[in-house]
Amino acid sequence: MSEIIVAGAGHGGLVTAIKLAAAGHKVTVYDKQKKGEYYLDQRDSFEAGSMEYAGIEIPEHYRAKSNSLTFVPVGEGTPALTLPAKEGSETLTVERKELHEYLLSLAENAGAQIVYETAIDSPVVLGSRIAGIRTDKGTFYADLVIDACGMNSPVRSNLPAFAMIEKAPAHFDVLHTYRAYFENIKDAPRPETDYNLYLFNDGTEGLMWLVTDENYTDALIARFGETAYNELAPHLHTLSLRNPQMGTKLLRGGYFVDIPVRQPLAVLVADGYAAVGDSAFMTYSLKGSGIAYSIRAGTMLANAVLADETGFFTAETLWEYEKQFFREIGFGACRIAIAKNFLPYVTAEEVDRMFSTGLISSEELEAFSEGRLETVIKGRFFSTLKSKLQILGEMPELRSKLLTIVSNIGRFAAVEPSFPNKFERADVEKWAEKYNGFFNSIRRSDTEESGILTTD
Repeated sequence: MSEIIVAGAGHGGLVTAIKLAAAGHKVTVYDKQKKGEYYLDQRDSFEAGSMEYAGIEIPEHYRAKSNSLTFVPVGEGTPALTLPAKEGSETLTVERKELHEYLLSLAENAGAQIVYETAIDSPVVLGSRIAGIRTDKGTFYADLVIDACGMNSPVRSNLPAFAMIEKAPAHFDVLHTYRAYFENIKDAPRPETDYNLYLFNDGTEGLMWLVTDENYTDALIARFGETAYNELAPHLHTLSLRNPQMGTKLLRGGYFVDIPVRQPLAVLVADGYAAVGDSAFMTYSLKGSGIAYSIRAGTMLANAVLADETGFFTAETLWEYEKQFFREIGFGACRIAIAKNFLPYVTAEEVDRMFSTGLISSEELEAFSEGRLETVIKGRFFSTLKSKLQILGEMPELRSKLLTIVSNIGRFAAVEPSFPNKFERADVEKWAEKYNGFFNSIRRSDTEESGILTTD
């Protein structure tokens, strides 16, 4: 059987490790954390279908009621929009550390070796092949390196140019995010909804939410670009004014973490290499979590590896993983990324007017946030087109911005068919150039004027 290295203990990498070790491959996971420690002290919610897809047993206490997201606009008199609950969907809510430990235990039980406290520096490149990793504990070789090191992966960022894989995210591809859990003052008045996203405008770029649980309030403040702790006070004050149940006692958390919010890599694989999870930018851009995507992708990657009976694990054989990922997840994630790129250009006041005039319904907002723009167009859109055009006629700047995003969706529709069915270097290079060129063309640059969807 083959020697396989999983670089980093990300969710997708651990799912792949579980499946490959169970099939008899020699799998070693290298991670920089100490055993029993995990750097993110937070709870995450994601769809149960991802673990079912991977064939991983779901602990019963992970199951939770679905929390529908409510968009709260700037104006006090403007009605909020709550996304409709999905029929047949189930939400899992679990501590990030607990989920991590669960997947680690499944990997070890399957036969994988977990090596802790090992910092990965770079890949080992022999000719045109990725042949291992360099770490602070030495150099290790393998038939396949699975990159699960995260957004700033030292493996991906040091790949040679011939791999055709982007090395780093751009400025507006990353949200600098503060997350903290405060006490829940149970006898205080509270909003009717428990999962509220707030849109304000003070000249900064980002968003914030407050999630109310029985035992705590979960506050998040996210901005593009660096944010200092001393800049948080007015944002936290605004949250507490809107939510009297939010106490001042910090229970845990209270740190910053960077979250990638962009389209997946154009190319996920090379000879002896495959990226998964945050290393491949598999995040849900408008919800800030890629757990479900990563678990599914880890399963797809394992299937492609197991199907390669030669054990060479070339870009040609690993392309089956990329092909399945883009067909099941990636193209939908791209449309969400296009929607995300709209956010830095729209002011909070314009969002207010979209809500107050009925320009966008909760069903349309849900489709927009999930990248299902075709659902909007095929649904009630045309029956209300005349009234929408009348509303937009009174908002020429917003009309121009919305026409831009519709145009971008159309432009991407021309990019999607160029995805290669198999790995031919010239075809893949053309695909990557076209794909990356499109997203570079719609990405807001760091030098553009601000005036955007923002926080208060």
